[in-house]
Amino acid sequence: MESRRLLLAAGLSLGVLLLWEWLAPKPPRKPPAAVPTAVAATSAATPGPSGSSNAPAPATLAAPVAAPAVAAESESTETIENPVLRATFSNRGGVLSSLILKQYKDEQGRPLELVRALPSGPRPLALEFPSNADAGKKIAAALFAIERTGERGVRLRWSDGTLSVSKEISVDAGYLFDVRVAVSGPSFYLLAGPGLRNPAEKEQVSRYVMPASAVAATASRLELVSPLKAKEETWPIPAKGFAGVEDNYFLQALITRSPTEARVFLFPGTTAGEKPVPVLATGLKGDGRLDCSAYIGPKDVSLLASYKLGLERTVDFGWYGILAGPLLWMLKKSYAFVGNWGVAILLVTFVIRLALFPLTAKSYTSMKKMQKLSPKMNAIKDKYKKAKTDATQRQKMNQELMALYQAEGYNPMSGCLPMLLQLPILVAFYNVLSRTIELRHAPFVFWIKDLSAIDSSYVLVILMILSMYAQQAMTPSTLDPAQKKMFMFMPVIWGFFLKDMPSGLVLYWLFSNLLTIVQQLVMNRIVKEDDPTPPRRGAKALKQARA
Repeated sequence: MESRRLLLAAGLSLGVLLLWEWLAPKPPRKPPAAVPTAVAATSAATPGPSGSSNAPAPATLAAPVAAPAVAAESESTETIENPVLRATFSNRGGVLSSLILKQYKDEQGRPLELVRALPSGPRPLALEFPSNADAGKKIAAALFAIERTGERGVRLRWSDGTLSVSKEISVDAGYLFDVRVAVSGPSFYLLAGPGLRNPAEKEQVSRYVMPASAVAATASRLELVSPLKAKEETWPIPAKGFAGVEDNYFLQALITRSPTEARVFLFPGTTAGEKPVPVLATGLKGDGRLDCSAYIGPKDVSLLASYKLGLERTVDFGWYGILAGPLLWMLKKSYAFVGNWGVAILLVTFVIRLALFPLTAKSYTSMKKMQKLSPKMNAIKDKYKKAKTDATQRQKMNQELMALYQAEGYNPMSGCLPMLLQLPILVAFYNVLSRTIELRHAPFVFWIKDLSAIDSSYVLVILMILSMYAQQAMTPSTLDPAQKKMFMFMPVIWGFFLKDMPSGLVLYWLFSNLLTIVQQLVMNRIVKEDDPTPPRRGAKALKQARA
């Protein structure tokens, strides 16, 4: 009985409290604290080399706390520009919706657009929230309040009272942006990408275009992830390290001011054959706030080096970078003198062939000597012809051949050395032509309008094949008829490999062949026809080998 009364009393008391809460007047609510706005835009930066900024790092942007709702009523954009670029920001998601490079053109001759036109998904400087998908969707659909903060800066703010985002972005006189992001909510990633520029189908067919890959500078190395082998992965990034996306000629990179983490993000992309190829973006992690710089522009080695951020490491010339560097320097010096990149390639090729002339002359002399030794060599081989499977007899044959070479002063490797030296130069030249921004869309003469693209008429390739046949006809040879037939296919094989290479590379190989033909004409007049007298020591060795 008592327990029932207690329960009844408790119920009546709760009812009275609820009734009073509903009927009693409410005291006015204090508004929550406002979102701390970003510090004033960076002071006017003093341009360094190639437009780099020497201004001190801006003050840190405080992370917003719970704030009243801040949003725009409709979609809008703001555009900032300088002498080299024009950047447009959309308040839908607070992203970079367009970035035009004024000094570079696309395949249609229009100023180059670096922001990939994707049917859906984020854009550069978007935020990703891997730990909270709802927050990511909310920010992507949000309409930010957008305002100018000077001639070259914008501020974007949004809040729903719980989740708040503020971005301040400004650009210097070149390609370097200052980016400061503050978020009251879960940790986030600021994106570079996804994707990079909009290569047309014609461009992808006519040149070697590397699809946009993820790149990150860790404390120990430069990480690179191709979309063909992509997976979501993370790397620790030290202070002044960077992460972004790149292709042959252009780069989007975020440079952090304090240690953080970079992560690769995959978005639905196009299909290569039967396998879909994802579009990559790379994000820098922020927890509350993130202060960084962003480079969005060409991979010009001199320009990148002028910023002193290590970005020039993204211009990777591969294994033969030690040769590619001097080649690029020679090309630039030659271009400064003649004003045409095709002529510059011819001048550099001439210098290379001139430097290799002593080795070429030695190789030619060696081939002539081998031609005269051919009967003696064949006699030794015929002597052991029936003992091909006998290891002991084969060893004796090799000993006699080596003794013959020593007696005649002949080195079998001397004929191969110039070709072996040519191959690294060829690879280095290819890397320079396919990764040097100055050669993109660089014309030569007549039908060659782009030295970094394929010669679709194949005239250069045909001339290169013919020059190789002419070179073969003039080269002393000791090959038997079967070997000669096989070597007759070599120019065609080279032509097959080079037909889809940059026309500048084919031009180099063609002119190199023509110079070799001239060198052989000269050598035909220089090399004496009489056999050299065998050294006494060599003759003795040959006699001992035959005993």
